[in-house]
Amino acid sequence: MIRKFNYTGRKRIPRNRITISMVANPKGPLSFDATFDLKGLSLPSKAKIYVEAYRRSYFKRFDFGIVENPQPPIDRYLGDLDTKALVMFRIKIADKTARSRVLAAADKIMPRRLDEEPTDRLCLLPVDFVDLGESIWRLDLVGDWPSLLLNSRIDEVREIARSNASFLSLVYPEVVRQILHKIVVEEDHTDPESDPDDWMSQWLNFTSNLLKVRYLPPSGESEPIIQEKLKWVDEAVEAFCSENQMLNKFKGAFIQGDQ
Repeated sequence: MIRKFNYTGRKRIPRNRITISMVANPKGPLSFDATFDLKGLSLPSKAKIYVEAYRRSYFKRFDFGIVENPQPPIDRYLGDLDTKALVMFRIKIADKTARSRVLAAADKIMPRRLDEEPTDRLCLLPVDFVDLGESIWRLDLVGDWPSLLLNSRIDEVREIARSNASFLSLVYPEVVRQILHKIVVEEDHTDPESDPDDWMSQWLNFTSNLLKVRYLPPSGESEPIIQEKLKWVDEAVEAFCSENQMLNKFKGAFIQGDQ
């Protein structure tokens, strides 16, 4: 039986204090490494550290010792999950009483993938590989974090999504549009400071800071406000296309290729 936790009064563990990396085992299942800096968070030295891995119906909890002496378990294997599987993690610091009150936590942590170079950048759009039948791609907005689903039936689909100019120019602007529409129109989430670790806030910050969309849409559900939100989404998508030179990518893939 997996013990449930009481979350009353928990602290937030900053994401920049956590590093999780996937590890390939040639003779065994996928596993992971996790390191975290808990200094200065005023946590009891004897509080327990738990790392939880989850993906859809998959869930597994790992005991990482106590705050004063973290000890990664020898068994950090993730069962039969494929090396391309999109696994997410959460960290919980809990007291040792029967109530198991959570003192601090961090959730929706995406690990460094096996084929990625070390980086401190946050991945806003993780990629997962699933059987989509005859579809090429789909955006999953139902889970804990938006993810781009690519059809695992297609050979080299990972590289296509990374560098193919036609795929980049035609797919990613629509992905950005769907995500921002979900955030500001469907969820009426317009304040990126309300929860800095929430994926919606992080996408709003991405839009404001990197895409140079200097204003945020208004909050509300009246028809005039909805129209303002839709206009804001259009401007954000245009900024994304401009930043990534999508028109040139499209011309290079189709027009010049046909000559």
